[in-house]
Amino acid sequence: MGCLRIWILVACALSPAAAGAATTKPAAAGGFGTRAQLRECLDLDDALKVRNRALDAATTAANEKITANEAEAAHLSEVKKALDRTDKAAIASFNQLAVAHNQHVQEAGDDASAAEALRVRIAADKADMDQKCGSLTYRPADVDAVDKERRKAAAMAAAASAP
Repeated sequence: MGCLRIWILVACALSPAAAGAATTKPAAAGGFGTRAQLRECLDLDDALKVRNRALDAATTAANEKITANEAEAAHLSEVKKALDRTDKAAIASFNQLAVAHNQHVQEAGDDASAAEALRVRIAADKADMDQKCGSLTYRPADVDAVDKERRKAAAMAAAASAP
């Protein structure tokens, strides 16, 4: 009886209805993506590029803070070596420096965590875009038309932002 169930499951899995349910939505009649799909995919790609540049900037800033914190830690180590342990004012001053350093380390860690979270979101959005756009093919005339539209829009945006 168990063997019969397996064959029924296999037959159901291979049926045209199940196969159709597992495939993605076709691009358009003839297998080509539409101009609207091309525009959408290009816009998604542009947005991901902007977000990647923001991620690069955030990563650079986080790395700079980490480097500054390492220099600050080295300075604190030198101050601690030279610290007069009988001078309460010097100890209080050192403690203030240590508290400030700990705050800087926390901020750098928060920045690094935020950059990592952004990287994860961008990677997920890139995977979604690849799923949505990766298998589409476009007619050369559609690509040329959309490229012309985008160049015209970029020129208008540049003219509008120029003084």
